[in-house]
Amino acid sequence: MEDAVSLRRSIWISSLITLVVLAIFVGISAVIPRPHDPLGLLSLGIILALVPAIVWMGFFNQQDRAEPEPKRLIARTFAFGALAAAAAAPFASQVADQTVDQFPNVVVRLILTVLSISLMQEVLKLAVVRYVVLGTPEFDRHPDGIVYGLASGLGFATILTIAFVVQAGGVIPLAGAIRAVDNALVHGVLGAVTGYYIGRVKIDGKRLPWLASGLAVVTVINGAYQTLQHELESRFAYNPFLDLAGAVVLAVVVGAVLFYFFRLAMRRAVGDLSTVSVQAHARDKDMPWDISVRYDWLLIGAFVLSLVVGLGSGIVTDNASQQYSGDLPLRFSFPSGWAVQGGEVGNFTIRDLAGQGLYKPTVTIESTKSQGDISLDLSAAQRAGDLGSARTYFSQLGERTPTQIGGQEALQMEYEYATQVDAGPVVVHGIESYVKLGDRIYIFRYEAEPGAFEQSLPLYQKLLNSVSPVGAK
Repeated sequence: MEDAVSLRRSIWISSLITLVVLAIFVGISAVIPRPHDPLGLLSLGIILALVPAIVWMGFFNQQDRAEPEPKRLIARTFAFGALAAAAAAPFASQVADQTVDQFPNVVVRLILTVLSISLMQEVLKLAVVRYVVLGTPEFDRHPDGIVYGLASGLGFATILTIAFVVQAGGVIPLAGAIRAVDNALVHGVLGAVTGYYIGRVKIDGKRLPWLASGLAVVTVINGAYQTLQHELESRFAYNPFLDLAGAVVLAVVVGAVLFYFFRLAMRRAVGDLSTVSVQAHARDKDMPWDISVRYDWLLIGAFVLSLVVGLGSGIVTDNASQQYSGDLPLRFSFPSGWAVQGGEVGNFTIRDLAGQGLYKPTVTIESTKSQGDISLDLSAAQRAGDLGSARTYFSQLGERTPTQIGGQEALQMEYEYATQVDAGPVVVHGIESYVKLGDRIYIFRYEAEPGAFEQSLPLYQKLLNSVSPVGAK
């Protein structure tokens, strides 16, 4: 009885200390100046990502004092979790930006996120625990699965945070710190939960439906979190206090969930809860139950399913476009998931509200009356001069390879400038394409933050390729 009271008191005290440290970390980040050079951004991303991970690992090492896990195995699991995240990041980014976000229906986006991005992430985190530590002699107690699952999830969260800071191209440290805390909480706890499930597979001989149900639960939670996060970011301007409030609520929920699972694991470890145990096999490197055929095929099948759904939905979205119907004498298609913005008569603007960065990827089409015999080259040069005088710190980066729009030769100019949004100053990377169709010159402009520019560039090029003048066959 005294041991149980001592355990509860220890967990609550450690939880309070952990939350206080995370709060101090977020508070310090609010006064850190924002770096603008690539090395500074990378350094900031690494620091912001590692601090919450170290705090969380310290918390659970404190709880597992009775038989602490080897630091080398925890570090190895963390490292492989980070490598898994790095391997999955390109696929997840492409599916999110060029597939999931192109569907206007939030339910469809949730289903696609769950069956592609979230499923792949959770399978990889579980696979790290399975192949790195599950067969070692050190994995012999119920809490071990939580500790190693947490390490795998935190490695995953670290890479996601670093990618967020670097790709955002100048995100304020407060935003990066809050995202780091959120990622560590969500991916850490989900990794810990699946670690608990697979730990009971080894220690208690749980069967395939048990592990499948655990994987399904964390995958759905992961997908719901990511979908909600994208919805909030796309509908509201960045508000650090709103994000901070969300992080606090998330911390409380996550703490309660982990407290529940860790307490269950500790009670099973000390024999307070009855269990069908196969402890005799717990220290075997070659585990029973034909795990290579039955349990590994679950991971392989789930991984293949995530690839099929992600790539298959990408093929579908190649045709998921909307036809323009406005006052411009043009025909073209644009991504159906992008929001049409109001503007001046004769102009057309669409914006990817779910895109990365504080300045969302935007495409604008304008037209001006052609001035007599002035060439397209001269018109483009005049346009560059106008942009230079109207934009802060405008810098022309050069001309891209000429292309064709509506069957006519077109010129393209690439540039960068600084502007102000609600969350602060940002750098905008842009490209303008100029073409003369009939007696008018059309300007197709695509802009995004540097870290997100290349991701939506293929969609902009696809728009250009679909352009034809009204009346053209």
